[in-house]
Amino acid sequence: MDIEWATRAIRDMRRLSGRDRERIVGKIEQYAQDPGSLARQVTPLTGSDHYRLRVGSYRVIFGMEQGEPPAMVILRVRHRREAYERQ
Repeated sequence: MDIEWATRAIRDMRRLSGRDRERIVGKIEQYAQDPGSLARQVTPLTGSDHYRLRVGSYRVIFGMEQGEPPAMVILRVRHRREAYERQ
């Protein structure tokens, strides 16, 4: 599965420490290679066609694009207290 980054997600990542960025990117890559390995950390968002991946105190909000190959589109990377605010 390919990984695509929205501009806002890139901006979110730049604000994080290097250690947090590495952990988050690692989990995203792990999910893209084997979605079953992190199935318990991924849940669909209510009232949306997006999903969230839990990485410690951070939430990765993403969507899926069908295609060949399918793509995981990273929309936001936010701390859990800010993750679900309306954008």
